[in-house]
This record gives sequence, C-alpha cells and structure tokens, in this order.
Amino acid sequence: MFDEDLIRKWVDNGTINPEQARKMSEDLAEYREEHKSKGQIIAFSVIGTILIGVGAILFVASHWNGIPDYAKTLLLVGSTLGIHLSGYHFLYQKQKYPRLGSALLFLSAIFFGASVFLIAQIYNVNANSHFLVFIWLLGSLPLVYGYCSTASAGLCSLLFFIWGGLLYSENRRLEEAIDILDLFLLQGLALYLVGTLHELFEKVKSAARPYKFIGLQATLLFLFLHTFRLNYEFGKTTPIIYAAIGTLLLILLLPPSLRTRLRSYQTDVGVFILVLLLLGMSLVTGYYPENEKTYMIVFNVIFLGVLIMLLYTGYSSENMGAINTAMFWFIPFIIARYFDFFWEMLPRSLFFIAGGLVMLAISILLERKRRELKARFGREKA
Repeated sequence: MFDEDLIRKWVDNGTINPEQARKMSEDLAEYREEHKSKGQIIAFSVIGTILIGVGAILFVASHWNGIPDYAKTLLLVGSTLGIHLSGYHFLYQKQKYPRLGSALLFLSAIFFGASVFLIAQIYNVNANSHFLVFIWLLGSLPLVYGYCSTASAGLCSLLFFIWGGLLYSENRRLEEAIDILDLFLLQGLALYLVGTLHELFEKVKSAARPYKFIGLQATLLFLFLHTFRLNYEFGKTTPIIYAAIGTLLLILLLPPSLRTRLRSYQTDVGVFILVLLLLGMSLVTGYYPENEKTYMIVFNVIFLGVLIMLLYTGYSSENMGAINTAMFWFIPFIIARYFDFFWEMLPRSLFFIAGGLVMLAISILLERKRRELKARFGREKA
C-alpha cells in the first residue's frame, strides 16, 4: 500500500499531476478509515459474542440444580444449534452482516465445548478427561473447513495443545517415552507443518495462517523454556518424530511445483533447519551424553540462531510477520539472559536501573527498525 510520501514523490517526479495526487490521497484516507472501522466492527462482534456466551453459561450454572437433567441437555444442545444457525443466517443468507455471522459461528464453537463438559458433568463423566477436549476439537473442525473460520482454526490450535497436555498427564507410558516440554515443542512443529500443508490447497488455505502462526509461536515458546534447563534427556521416541516432521517438510520444500505455492517459503526453510538441529541434538544426547550446562548453552545458541534466521528471512522476503515475531521474542530472551549473567554481579539498585535503560533502548531501536522496514516494504510493493 502506498502512502503520502510516495504520492508526493510521484508529483515531484511528474508521474502524476496534483489533481491525481489529491484524488489518491482522498482514496487512501477513505481506505484507512474503512479498514479501521472494519477492525472495530470485528472487535465489538467478538467481544459481544463472548459476553453473550459467558452470560448464558453463567445463567445456566446459576439455575443448575433446579433444572432436570434432560432439560439441561436440551437447553445446551438447543443453544449451541441456535447460535450456529444464527451465524449461518447472518453470514450466508443475510450477507449484510458477515462479521457478525462469523463471530456467532465462533461462539457456537465455544458453546459446543461448554456443552460437552456440562453434559459430561450431568452424567458423571470425568470432566478432566482428554477425550472431552478431543471431542471439542473434532466438533470445531467443521467450522474451520466448512465456513473457512480463521477464529475457529485458532481455537482448534489451542485445543490441540490442551488435549496433548491432558493426554500426557493421564498416560504414564507417555510420560516415560517423552518429556512434557518436548511434547509441546513437537506439537508446535507439527502444527506448523499442518499449516504449511494447508497452503497447498486453495479450499483450505484460510486455515494455513492461524495454524502456522500459533505453531511457530508455540515452537519458540517451548524452545525458549528449554534454554533454562540444566538437566536434560530426550525421550526415546523424540528423534523418530523429529525425523518424520523433517522428512515431510523436506518433501514440501524441494519440488519447485510445491515450493512456489508456499507464501513464506524462506521461513519454512528456517523451521526445517530447526527440526534438523533438534533431531541432531536428540541423537547425540542418546548416544553421547554431555554435561548439564552444555545443553543449556546449545539451546540458547539454537534459540538465538532461530531469531536471527527469522529476521533474515523476514527482511529478504518482506515478511513483516516473521520480523515482528523475531523482535517480540528477542525481548524475553535478552531479559532472561540479563538476569542470568548480571544478577549477582551488580548491586540490586544498579542492576534494575541499568536493565531498565537497556530494555528501553532495545524497545526503541526494535520499534524504529520495524517501522522502517514496514514503510520500505510498502513503498517497494507499490
């Protein structure tokens, strides 16, 4: 998208005349205002639907003991279907309110999950079971693929991690086979892989972005948590899963016919390199165990390398998402290492003053660089 500076440059170069520049400025202002209003509508729709959902659930809960079991079940199922049909009506039949319809469909996914857990409670089923979360996940998937709901895709991504955590806590064999942080890290990489697969098919491409975004953020989060660990041992099945994810990513990245259909190919290559590094670490750990601090150092190097790689790929491919992600994760990484290295070396007051000044300087530099890159990419695309 062009901006006012670019319009003035075109006028100075004689590319456009002042009248055309005035018209372009008006259209640009109108576009920005419309884009802003759309964002406000989406925000109000989402907040409104969440408030309605919370209120309805609280209403049912407050009258829970006085309602017969069959009536509770009918009320929950009927509310979920009613919200779903209302969303469908506004989204497809009365197409003047598509954002309201999308918000109601997302609310129906939340209501479906609440209904699953409340009905389980009615019939004395363990509400902490991973199976109930799995049912919620499966019941929300049709909204992702039937209505191209990106919000529901985000919800399914979060449910995927919740289901994995509950499954891990309930299964003793799984605890023996893999570490909990490794499980979440593998889930993040697997979700990113699923998002990459979705980019290849036009009908499901809308789900690719939330899958890849949440998968990448989860991968970075649990990789960051690994940088604190001194005692570490990979599970026996971990290298096998890393190898499977790496092989599938390689199959997607090598053929030119597939490569050209991937929007963030360079970032995908970065994730593939990360998988290879983690695979190598898991194999080395299994056959040649090192001392405790070695793993902490290696994970810190890998995490820092991934952030630098994201900055590079974002800059070279003009991908602001990758740049913003890298800049966001640089801050907690620097804070954590600052506490590690300087907590005992400096007096407490000086420690916090120096740390605060460093953080302010870093945040200003990162924000300034981010704006410069965003403006530059916008001018180059125009």
